[in-house]
Formats: sequence, structure tokens, C-alpha cells
Amino acid sequence: MVLNVKSDVLVIGAGGAGLRAAIEAEAHGASVSVVSKAPAGMNNATVVSGGGFRAAMGGLDPDEYLRDTIEVGKGLNDRRLVEVLAREGGGRLLELRRFGVDVHEHPGGCSVDAVQGLGGLGITKPLVEYARRRGIKFVENVVVTKLLMDGPTVVGAVGYDAHNDEPALFSSKAVVLAAGGAGALYKRTDCPLRTTGDGYSLTYEAGARLRDMEFVQFFPLALAEPGAPPYLIGQPVSEEGRIVNSLGEDIPRKYGLTARPLVLKSRDLLSRAVMREILGGRGIDGTVLVDAREVFRGRDDLEEFSTGPTAFFRDRLNAEEKPFRVAPICHFCMGGVVADEHGDTGVPGLYAAGEVVGGVHGANRHGGNALTEIIVFGGRAGASAAKFSSASSRISVEQLARSELERYDSIRGRGIDEEGNPASMMSKLRESMWTKAGIVREGAGLRSMLSEIEGMREALPRLHATSGRMMLEALEAPMALTVAEMIARAALERTESRGAHYRTDYPTEDERWLKPVVLRRGTDGRMSLSHG
Repeated sequence: MVLNVKSDVLVIGAGGAGLRAAIEAEAHGASVSVVSKAPAGMNNATVVSGGGFRAAMGGLDPDEYLRDTIEVGKGLNDRRLVEVLAREGGGRLLELRRFGVDVHEHPGGCSVDAVQGLGGLGITKPLVEYARRRGIKFVENVVVTKLLMDGPTVVGAVGYDAHNDEPALFSSKAVVLAAGGAGALYKRTDCPLRTTGDGYSLTYEAGARLRDMEFVQFFPLALAEPGAPPYLIGQPVSEEGRIVNSLGEDIPRKYGLTARPLVLKSRDLLSRAVMREILGGRGIDGTVLVDAREVFRGRDDLEEFSTGPTAFFRDRLNAEEKPFRVAPICHFCMGGVVADEHGDTGVPGLYAAGEVVGGVHGANRHGGNALTEIIVFGGRAGASAAKFSSASSRISVEQLARSELERYDSIRGRGIDEEGNPASMMSKLRESMWTKAGIVREGAGLRSMLSEIEGMREALPRLHATSGRMMLEALEAPMALTVAEMIARAALERTESRGAHYRTDYPTEDERWLKPVVLRRGTDGRMSLSHG
């Protein structure tokens, strides 16, 4: 059996960007379907966020906001996109109240209340509820593996329903891609484990260009105590506590990190410094220490200083009496599909919003800008897709999906062997990406990474699945390899260090590289690179 879904606009992804796009497309008269790999509004980067937005509001001037964003992005941002973010951010965020989101304005941004302990659930839960009331259809637990093309135009998608163990076919007049990033390609990440870069692969195969894929942001301080959740460590602990190596040296002071707050304005530099200490043998089992004893003692006003409750650090880690272990963690991808301020990717019928788009953040993202981006550009992409769909006709897509449906049958029909276990392949990929294409890079390691990717790609015909969940992993794997290759190739191409991209063999910024690395699928089927 094949699930068939028809709508004017198909939105791929049910995080903040996808939900905001769906609501806007419906408001412009389109019938809308939203497909996601998880239950709507769950298991995405929005829901696990802290729920804080940075925007030109509450006294923060739009020009200052723009300057800060481009400065942190090391000048590589698409200025057109940042100008839209600066001009529209405040109004778009306050508009969320219309959809049931409880927005609290404060100087330089706003925030939402946590729901069930998750700050981001205060965003996605009311948006999902509002969308359902408006008649927007949700199709959950489906991994989309291919955009369907009628000539140069995107007319739908095909995927696999891991819950019901059956294919799913989507026919639409326009598609908004809001599938998030690729943080789960790394061994240590605070991103949901299904964020394996599907959106980047889908747009690449459809003929879109991608930029800045070498720029992967790592949050510098995440809890790394054995058996403990990887809670992010923010203010005031990161500012008032001491971040030290095994010798007791103050790491920010050692590396001359002065842009404060550290976790907002120096994420790239602090991540790099911490990892260099670990790789240089001055860590403790792959970690460094945060000494926050003086911060905790006598304080009852800390509430939540991280993504975890203060009580956890006091009661379980005894942070009032001893330092605790931390290490960087993969947090965000700055790169993505090239799209204009309306979400137009240049591929007819295909629009994009959120982390899957590159250009807004340049070489490094300023803290708090990610959630603002998804709301501003989610709305814009939804409106653009609805307008495109109003002038288009829906076509039958069954024949366009035939080869992909046959591929699904092939995977389910293969014999079982250990080399064909998709979970094992993904585990190997994550380990290699962490050590060879992570925070600290160099040419030989990146070339070795590319060789490993090619070896894994040769093993793809042996991947098998005996369940819906295993099928999900088997279908994610080839897309993940494509995205890993994008990151490694772009990192090898950029022979300098800038923002979140650091190479030991090219350790300084080079003004000749104040331009993006652009990727696309060549006519020969191979990855082609150019400089924007």
C-alpha cells in the first residue's frame, strides 16, 4: 500500500520554520500538507532550543543588530538576508501571539515559557495546534528521500512511513523545504538524532546550489560527565566560572578571548580553544573542566543557567564543591541551500527556510538568531510557495516516483549481513566526522574523510532493513554521506581559518577568502565547487 497525499503546498519539516511556513501558506489561500520524520512539532532543533530569540526590538537598534550579526559571521553573511532579519524580526516575533505563542519581550529580543521542561515546545506546540485548527494536514514519521521533478520544476516528493512501514507519495504545486540541519552527523551533538542533513541532500539532487557547508558551529561548553545528559552550559556559569585545562590554566585567558558573553560572541573561538587543549593532551579523557564553585555557593537566583535544571548540577554533580567536565558539542550548521529573501532556491516550485538555508549567519552564528531566522523566513517562504501554487497545476506523480519505490523494495528484499547494518554505518560516519571534519581540521584528515565516505558509499548496495525503523536508517544513510561529503569538500577547499572553520595547516584568516564556497551537482553527477 502507498499513502497518497495531495495539496497545493507541501512543507517538509515540522519545526519552527516549517510550521510558520505552513501557517502563512494557508493564510494565502493554499491547501497545505506538512510531512515530518517525527510527530509534528517534536524531535527537531526548535523544540530542543531554549526558546530565546534575538531581534532588533526592546531597544536594540536594527543597524546595531545588523552590524553584530555580520561581525560575528566574519563578513561572509548574505547582507540582503540579514537586512530582512533586522528589519522584520521584532514584528514577526510579536506576531506569534496571534497563533497562541506566549511571547515575552525583553531588551534585544524575546522568549517563550518552557512547556514540559522544553523551551522550544512553547513555540512548536501552539503552532501545531493553531495549524490543525486551520485544517493543515500533518503526515508524521515519514522520511522524505526524493523531490519529484517534472522537467525543472518540483511537483512533489516521495518518502517512507517508518511507523506504518509503507511508502508515502506527495503531489503538490510547490514545496517548502524546512528540514533543519545536520548536527547528528557528529558523535557529540545536542541536535535530535534524526537531523542528518536530509534537506541539504534533497535540494542538491534537485539541482539547487548550496553555500558555506564547511561552517559547522559547535557549542563550546556542554556537560560531558559520564552518564549525564549533554546539557549546554550558558550564563552566568560560563562567564563567572573558570574554564580550565588539566593544568589548571584558564582557557579563555590563555587564548585571549575577550568578546563577551563567551557563549554568544565567541562560540567559534572558545570551541576551538577547548578542542586544541584536548587534542594537545591537556584535557581529561576528552574533556576540560568548569570550576563554578563560587558561582553556586550562596546563590539561589540561578534558576536555569543551561538546558538542564540547576538542581541537577547541585544535587547530582555537587557543583558547589567540585569542578565538572565539559566538552564542545555540535550545535548548528551555518551553511545550506542558496535562497533569496523570499525563500526561492532558483529551482521552480522549491522554496526553503530555516537551518537548511545558508547565507544568513555567514561563518558563525550569533546566539539567539536561529529562532528569529526560522520565523521570519518561514513566513516569507510560505507566502512565496502559496503564490507560486496559485498559478500552477498539480500533476500525477506516480510514474515519477516509480524508481524510488523500487529502491525501497530492493532494500527490504536484501539478505542480512553485518556490513549492511545502517546503524553501524552511521556510527562509523559520526566518529570520523568528529575527528576529521569537526572543530579542528587539516588537509590530510579531510582527504582521509572523503576516502572513508567513498568506501561507505560503495557499501550502500548492501544496506538492508527488517523493520520500519531500520528502513528509516537505511534511507537516511545515503543522504547523510552526501552531506558529509559537502562538509569535507568545502572545508578542504577553504584554505584559511574563519569563524567556525579552523584548519591547523591554514590557521589564519585570508581576505582573499571573503567569499562563499558554492556546491552543486555537476552534469556528470559529481559534486562541483565554485566560489561565489
